[in-house]
Amino acid sequence: MLPVCLGLLAATFLPVSRGGADDLAAYQSLLDNSPFLTPAFKAQLARRDRTAIIFLGYTRIGGTLYFALFDGKPDKTYWLTLNAEEDNIRIERFDEKTERLNITVDGISFELSL
Repeated sequence: MLPVCLGLLAATFLPVSRGGADDLAAYQSLLDNSPFLTPAFKAQLARRDRTAIIFLGYTRIGGTLYFALFDGKPDKTYWLTLNAEEDNIRIERFDEKTERLNITVDGISFELSL
């Protein structure tokens, strides 16, 4: 009886992988309500991975520059103009000579190259 109970108990705590963002979503209530995690750790989990954002290209339509960015975390492509913001992604500056784009993601600024 004891091995069966231990086996059932162990099976209760085995993680079930659904792949991608579902892994974190399955444990989100535990992360939100945990008395053991600091606010800084929770903020770190909420931040988007900057390496997942790729500068795909740009085009000029009617004098306005449009920039294509791909965010691998939600698997989404954005077309943004200068100083436009969507999902906490904001394009700050673009140097057409070097094709370098300065963006801010979740309040953190960095540079991307084409």
